[in-house]
Amino acid sequence: MSKSGVKFSGTDYGLLMRLEWETSFPQLLVELEEHLQQSLSFFSGAQVFLEVGQRPILQQDMEQLTVVLERYDVALQGVISAPPGHSRRPAVMPPMPQPDAHTTLHIERRTVRSGEKIAAEGHVIVMGDINPGAEVIAGSSIFVWGSLKGTAYAGVPDRSDAVIAALHLAPIQLRIA
Repeated sequence: MSKSGVKFSGTDYGLLMRLEWETSFPQLLVELEEHLQQSLSFFSGAQVFLEVGQRPILQQDMEQLTVVLERYDVALQGVISAPPGHSRRPAVMPPMPQPDAHTTLHIERRTVRSGEKIAAEGHVIVMGDINPGAEVIAGSSIFVWGSLKGTAYAGVPDRSDAVIAALHLAPIQLRIA
């Protein structure tokens, strides 16, 4: 029996799904579907985080992955990557960048609608949704207490330790640094 390229593990924050990138992406999708099919009742309604390691993941790959997960009533809650030379930390969410003396916090207590743009030098917290067509740009990290369906740019221009996190992640585009 061959080794599976799809692995699930439980964490304090929920399920973590790891894809082994030595396997082609189409094959990973087939293995994921087989795995979900074998455990329908376990995965139904589950919320998972995807760990991609250091490999960049294409938007079309994310779309295909989301289609497979939704077919089995599994929600993708976020994507986790490990910076080069670092291993994944035990916690599911990456660590928040350490603020310096000049880091500010910008809080929006509303839904950011299509055509609107929010830009801030420090961290941005949106307590609401970011709709498609809306844009949020932060000099540090972006945290969304809602759905992120628009565009988010964190760590502008060069903070590669920035984080983008949301309760529901379905963005048009994400960029860090």
